[in-house]
Amino acid sequence: MKRLLLPVLLLALAGCSSAPRAMDPQIREQLLGHVEAVKSAAENHDRPAAEAALGDLHRAIAEAQARGELATETARTLLTATERVAQDVRTLPLPEPPAPVTVTVVPDPPPVLAPPAQERTEQRQERAEERARKWEEMRKSWEENREEWRKVRENNGNNNGNNNGNGDD
Repeated sequence: MKRLLLPVLLLALAGCSSAPRAMDPQIREQLLGHVEAVKSAAENHDRPAAEAALGDLHRAIAEAQARGELATETARTLLTATERVAQDVRTLPLPEPPAPVTVTVVPDPPPVLAPPAQERTEQRQERAEERARKWEEMRKSWEENREEWRKVRENNGNNNGNNNGNGDD
């Protein structure tokens, strides 16, 4: 920032205080506080903060004039000086844009699809073979039981000598 323009504003504030009833000492201190905020932001090359501080300074000058605490001519002189400073502040580089935000979207897992027709056919065939094995086991068990019952009936008939063929004792 050019170093000549902020002192111009400070000189304007100092010069205005020497005129009779130009500015109340409390207002002068308040405005000097705003000037310091502009100066600090400008020295730090913080353009947004410097522009905000200049806005606060303009508002403070306008409010003081509206309350009658600042003469119109004094307010005009101060606003002219602040406009020169504002032109100088506009030469500061704008801040870098913020870094881009990276958003990672994790997709939902793919839906579980039905197995292809060949796999389903193989699964059905395996289930059918399993059922056939179980039926065969049951059939063998029934055959064995049937044979055992036949032998029991045969033995019962031979033991008592009363074999009438209907299995009654």
